[in-house]
Amino acid sequence: MKCPVCGGPCLEKAAEIIRQREGSFLPCPSCRDTILDKRSPPSFRRRAPCTACGRRPLDEVVADCWTIMAEQGDLPATAPVMAAGIPLIHPGVALTEPPHLGLSSMVFLSRSVMQEAADRIAAEIPEVKGVVHDSGAVPGIAEMDGTIPEYHTNTLRAGCDVRANIFETGETPVTVFMQQSCAHIEYPRGFDPKLVATATEVIRHEPGVFVDAACGVGTLSITAGQYGIPRVIMNDAWGYAAYWAAVNLDINQEALGLERVDMHIAYKDLQEAPVRTEPLKVADAFGDGTHYEVWWGDLHRLFAVLPEKVDLTVIDLFGKENRARMADVVRQWKNEIGGEVFIP
Repeated sequence: MKCPVCGGPCLEKAAEIIRQREGSFLPCPSCRDTILDKRSPPSFRRRAPCTACGRRPLDEVVADCWTIMAEQGDLPATAPVMAAGIPLIHPGVALTEPPHLGLSSMVFLSRSVMQEAADRIAAEIPEVKGVVHDSGAVPGIAEMDGTIPEYHTNTLRAGCDVRANIFETGETPVTVFMQQSCAHIEYPRGFDPKLVATATEVIRHEPGVFVDAACGVGTLSITAGQYGIPRVIMNDAWGYAAYWAAVNLDINQEALGLERVDMHIAYKDLQEAPVRTEPLKVADAFGDGTHYEVWWGDLHRLFAVLPEKVDLTVIDLFGKENRARMADVVRQWKNEIGGEVFIP
């Protein structure tokens, strides 16, 4: 698949990107270590990469972003390094040491970066894959109850902001891609309680039909699918999540035993109205005795497309710390759909 954002070769199959993850961010014997005080301006300007491996410490790359932003007037000369923005490595993996970055291995989010600085960062800093202006709001749906749903996205200023995370599981690691300007920040930690909870519930109930009612980019569904579920139904009202969930079935085809993934919508279909109420099918995926469906719509309307019997449902919504709200959601789901329900 070509990248739907830039048309380039951003997407890799999970097996390949997992194979590369161990050495992607390790320094070579010739690399220098640079750790900056994030509360102060950088103490140097524009260091060259290691002559042996071509990588640089993360802090040097962020310092270069700071320097360009200061030169363009987006930051005062007294601003600390941390004021520049948030670096997100690609692929995101659980690390024990600060990473050393190679080509196109970071997406940079910043509340201060303007267009000219973003263009320069993308053109002059080879480690930066894309530059995103952070609006300060979490991308995704803010409110579904009104006539017109309220939602937020950040703005891709330069380059391409498609990146991946690799989540370790009890089975094969799960690789998920997303467009970062349209997705909340989620980062692998080595141990993820939500993935453990999902695997535990699937092993316990052995569902024939599993529903991920608010699937995001598909991490929980792909984790569950590795345990041989015959039918998996994924859904999200946020179109950018549902689309990437379908892409990630293709990315993880080998681990899931899938033979083909059929996409039913194009990326451009999301951009004018990325929130849907009535469910629209995004993709089907098929393997030997396995069928995955991806839907785009409100989970409360999903009953119209679900089979008569659902064995197990995971509901992983934002704001789940509101226990009364979540209890209502679970109660309504059990009344309308039935089966076992868990919140990871």
